[in-house]
Amino acid sequence: MGSNTGPYHLPVVSYADLEHNNPENRDKTAGEFTQALRDYGACRIRDHGIPQKGIDKCFERCRAFFERDASEKIADAERARSSPVGIKMARFVPYGAEKTRGEPHLEEVLQLRDAIFDVAADAALSMSPEAQDLIDSARDLHKACGSIHRPLLECLESSLSLSPSSLTGVHSRENSFFAPTYFAPCSREQELLRVPAHIDPTTLLFNFPDSHGGLKVADLRGISGTEKISATEVQHTAPFIDAGCQTGEFVVVAGNLLRKLLGDAGIKHAVHYVERPLGSSGFHLSYWTVPDMQTRVQFGGRCETVEEYLARVFPSTFKQGYS
Repeated sequence: MGSNTGPYHLPVVSYADLEHNNPENRDKTAGEFTQALRDYGACRIRDHGIPQKGIDKCFERCRAFFERDASEKIADAERARSSPVGIKMARFVPYGAEKTRGEPHLEEVLQLRDAIFDVAADAALSMSPEAQDLIDSARDLHKACGSIHRPLLECLESSLSLSPSSLTGVHSRENSFFAPTYFAPCSREQELLRVPAHIDPTTLLFNFPDSHGGLKVADLRGISGTEKISATEVQHTAPFIDAGCQTGEFVVVAGNLLRKLLGDAGIKHAVHYVERPLGSSGFHLSYWTVPDMQTRVQFGGRCETVEEYLARVFPSTFKQGYS
């Protein structure tokens, strides 16, 4: 990895200021948010209004769900996959099952698509009490994140002088996801790196860390907004900084799809990894979105739909049954 060059953290903006009635105050904060995505592809958000007790409750229920036998967690996800809705609503990713350039992710993830919250509320899934409790606690967080997501896209539209609805118009609720992630205790120094440096195939991802944090983001200020950003190259050349997320904040991480939607606007996708303290266990909560599946985007001279792109770069999640 690139070396850390100092104790500095990601910029932070107040979501309350983005919602402010004073246009001057709102535009200033929107500009700061946009600049953070130009510099790092990421930004901390405070004053977001999501109750901390709801976040803490979700963390508590994560422990009850994840600290069970893997077969039980897989069975919960399979029940959701075979639901009458006809789409995959949940996917359990076992420890080490996903890889970045051959390196395993030392984590477990339960990926929940938006539709699961309505179906689970109707008691149609017959999942375990641990899974049901986790979904119940995630429901309000997912809804709150969805309410914040649209204004963040609107502030990018305004700050970049884009046509109204150019971003918001291609994002619908059904293409949003919530993913509790579990990091089991590690006992060897080489396991401190839990998730290798990578770029997310998303529009925006919200990361809510526990007290151990661990999210590291590349400082991309030395790269122009029109250059190709490779995680492989960046991890060896750019400094990485700790996100520095404090209680009452979350981190917005820009994905590859946002950069492609915005073209030459100078917004970067974040290159990031997760490193945890030796012997620690704990959780991250993630919310992310992708554009509507038939939205057309350009990738290195190739024009394809979002659905085709996701099936190509993230087949384990999107190749079958998510459209």
